[in-house]
Amino acid sequence: MNKINSAIQSKPTLRLGLVFLAVLFTGPASRAADALRVMQENCMRCHGAEKRKGGLTMDTRAALLKGGDTGIVINLKKPSESLLLALLKSDADPHMPPKKQLTDAEIADIADWIKTGAKWDEDALKGLPATRELKWQPLPDTYQPVAGLAVSPDGKRLAVGRGMNLDLYDLGEKNPTNKTTLKAGRDVVQSIAWHPKGDFVVTGGFRRVAVWDAKSREKLKVLTAGFLGRITAMKFVNEGRHLVLGESVPTVLGRLIVIETEKWKTVKTFKAHTDAIYDLSLSRDGKFLCSSGADKLAHIWTVADWSKHGTLEGHTDYVMASDFNPGGDRIATVSSDSTVKVWEVGTQKQISTFSDSGSKLPIMGIHWTLNPAEEKPKKDADWIITVSEDSKPRLYTGLVLHDGGQRSTGAKMRAWSAGGDGSTTLAFSRAMKQVIAGDIHGGVTIWDINGKVLKLLQ
Repeated sequence: MNKINSAIQSKPTLRLGLVFLAVLFTGPASRAADALRVMQENCMRCHGAEKRKGGLTMDTRAALLKGGDTGIVINLKKPSESLLLALLKSDADPHMPPKKQLTDAEIADIADWIKTGAKWDEDALKGLPATRELKWQPLPDTYQPVAGLAVSPDGKRLAVGRGMNLDLYDLGEKNPTNKTTLKAGRDVVQSIAWHPKGDFVVTGGFRRVAVWDAKSREKLKVLTAGFLGRITAMKFVNEGRHLVLGESVPTVLGRLIVIETEKWKTVKTFKAHTDAIYDLSLSRDGKFLCSSGADKLAHIWTVADWSKHGTLEGHTDYVMASDFNPGGDRIATVSSDSTVKVWEVGTQKQISTFSDSGSKLPIMGIHWTLNPAEEKPKKDADWIITVSEDSKPRLYTGLVLHDGGQRSTGAKMRAWSAGGDGSTTLAFSRAMKQVIAGDIHGGVTIWDINGKVLKLLQ
């Protein structure tokens, strides 16, 4: 899975050779900060409080000095003989990090840090990079990826983030036409959310959130203060009284920012992931929010107090999206590893895994509902729709639950006809009984619930 540039890219499917801004992040000018930042970006994802691979935890000085299953990894008496340094060498076996070779300069930073006593710099680990330079260059006119897509609460209107613009459509029209194109900013629109009442829509981009009146198309508010990276996901909670933003600085951090919508003030900010956040989903009862990230994890948060309810760990690549089942007791996640995994919300136990055996492409979006073809579907009439990079929606029904470690079909699968080229995001309208996906070239494909392509919006 390629990124345009790991320092600026938010969604790995948008793989064009685009460089439209340069943001250089620098940490505090100390030896400890340099070394700790290298380890944070390359080691702590697998050796943190959540994963503890090899029994080694590196998120505190005491834990790091204690070592792991193979003993101590830092030798303060003989720094050059530290196991940590040996594992970083190009010919080491085992080699750390497993899929990357640190540069000589990065290894030297760590060696110097150990030599001077392995002093700890907590500020360097807060994951708040300082911005040194910001240079904007215009996006090519032909670069119009759909990175944001959202259906209004009544299911009759569609908001599309196409390139730098917000396009609004009426799904009730036989041939929907773009009513208005609104310039949302200088960056690609990365995320979109409708207020639960449907009276305004919000867009997110690089260090910018814009609030739009859905009827007049007037820009009501622009938020810029305090943002570090791109707003790659967003979701209204508490009946619209709060807006949760997923902010991403790739390879550094993913933060959740909670904004109250009466005065549009930030009321809480906290680090949720060690890499970019790709998606936010909300349980139907509004009690839980799930964040999906490039750190291969999904976290479930309790909306009432923003405590962590649990972590979903099992994917081997980026977790691209998630959705709760209508009953709220289960949640499904999709990943660049091409699988769908189903978990119990209460225990975070994995209870099913399935995929299209004929496709190894990343799955970009998911929606879980009950069979929309039935007026009063049964509680077990699960209807899970996903879309992959090949732009084919895949419908999964008849879920089979099993031990999380078991790999099986897990569900009946039917692949639909492909839409545009390179799908990036997915939405569903129950009112219109339509599945909708955007692609990297600016196209939006609409299918009916039987898998027939109805229209392509360009």
